[in-house]
Amino acid sequence: MRDMTSLSMLLGPAGLLRRHALALTLAGLAGVAASAATVALLARINAALHRPAGPLTEMVLAFTGLGLAMLAGRATASALSNRTGQAIIQELRLMLAQRILAAPLDALERYRTHRLVPVLTQDVGMVSGLCLSLPMTVVAASVVVGCVLWLAWLSWQLAVLVLSALALSLALQRWAQERAIVRFEAARSDEDALHKAWRTLGDGAKELRLSRSRRRQLLDGRIARHAADIARAQVQAGDLYALSFEASAALYFLLVALVFAAARLWQLPSEVAGGFVLALLYMKGSLDQVLGFLPFYARARVALGRVDELGSSFSNPESSSAEGTPPPLMHGIALQGVRYAYEAADGVAPFTLGPLDLQLRRGEILFIAGDNGAGKTTLLKLLTGLYRPQQGELLLDGRQVDDAGRDAYRQLFSPVLSDFHLFEELPDTDAPPAERDAAAQAALERLGLAHKLSVRAGRLSSTDLSTGQRKRLAMVHAWAEARPVMVFDEWAADQDPAFRTRFYREFLPALREHGHTLVVISHDERYFDVADRVLVMDGGRLQETAVN
Repeated sequence: MRDMTSLSMLLGPAGLLRRHALALTLAGLAGVAASAATVALLARINAALHRPAGPLTEMVLAFTGLGLAMLAGRATASALSNRTGQAIIQELRLMLAQRILAAPLDALERYRTHRLVPVLTQDVGMVSGLCLSLPMTVVAASVVVGCVLWLAWLSWQLAVLVLSALALSLALQRWAQERAIVRFEAARSDEDALHKAWRTLGDGAKELRLSRSRRRQLLDGRIARHAADIARAQVQAGDLYALSFEASAALYFLLVALVFAAARLWQLPSEVAGGFVLALLYMKGSLDQVLGFLPFYARARVALGRVDELGSSFSNPESSSAEGTPPPLMHGIALQGVRYAYEAADGVAPFTLGPLDLQLRRGEILFIAGDNGAGKTTLLKLLTGLYRPQQGELLLDGRQVDDAGRDAYRQLFSPVLSDFHLFEELPDTDAPPAERDAAAQAALERLGLAHKLSVRAGRLSSTDLSTGQRKRLAMVHAWAEARPVMVFDEWAADQDPAFRTRFYREFLPALREHGHTLVVISHDERYFDVADRVLVMDGGRLQETAVN
């Protein structure tokens, strides 16, 4: 059942392999033709060894023709399978990226980055290898099948002996695979935990250097333990496959001796015994390729399950369209009876925001204050359309923002959130590129960053800045977009006193004069007089406070 679920992304009704069925079929047919030419060539060689040689010209032409047919078939199968495999990989990566971009933000946040990145790198790479190696493995399997059919034509008794040995070999590999897959799955789970530890190495670099105990906890308690668990599981799985593979190899050469003994016992012609030995020795390489594919498939099956899990987690995309013109903001934005509750974790009651009502008027400066954890950032995500209200309505100029128009509604906002990501490229705007670069360079001058970096062709020369400078650079992005509503989540918290004062006394009033509506999360009570209104968030509820 797990196999079918994992393979649904490839083999399902809309699976990637099915969309390339024609190319894969042609590759398979080319492989079968190559296999037929191979078997015919083996039959010719066997006949030449045990019968009087015919005309030399005829023999050379036959050998040359069959050799070229074998070469052409295998080359065609290889070229088609390689192109198809690369196309499947490209589609898989694009499909996952589209699903992630279309997924609701809260679903993406629940999945966690330390689980997401290994899937997009390690697991997709493993599935890519599966797509590339599968067609040629099928060709190798067709060579084995073709040889067995020829052997059955030579002697069904010996063919039964060969099939029995092959069945035993496959049973050994299946036995190893069922036990190895459990270890591969355990190793893959440890990979997620190890990737989380890798992130800690970078994110907590300063704290780790200031604390020996934390370094020991991370290195010995997490990295060393998970690395050892992964190595142990991989070694155990590898040992199982090595044991079964070597046992199969020993069985195979024993089979050659049994063929000689059985042929003599049953008084079969030397041509039959010679044909069997010739075919067995030739198809050993193809059989090894098939058996060698099994441990890779076991790893790829685990990876495919993770990729399919990721695809399933984001299989319910938002219904909003990425097309369409952003609606104008004429009067204001409102939240009416909006409620949002997070999922419960470890028996702890979930945080609930609302129900609450909020009016944001066009052209005003609105401050939102409150303690940490009161729900301010969640409120911003609801206001900007990043979260869909579980109850209540989001209104633009008195009209409800439905799911179909949510993405267009989001284009009204230029945010600098507390957990912002800093892009190296400036956002595309309607302004000419030269004008956009000049405006961005002027903003860098105004924010005291021009001595650190520059703008060329819409790209920033660097983002390697301090925390406060990175926030200023994020404001450059927001200014470049120049959208109707600008959102600042604790922007001034990491600024020096001079820039903090300029933000409140200079930047915010100037932005309003240019027609922007401003929503600012702030704890700086001495600057509350800049705001038209100040709302306080407390325990998921809003209340208005007086502005001095």
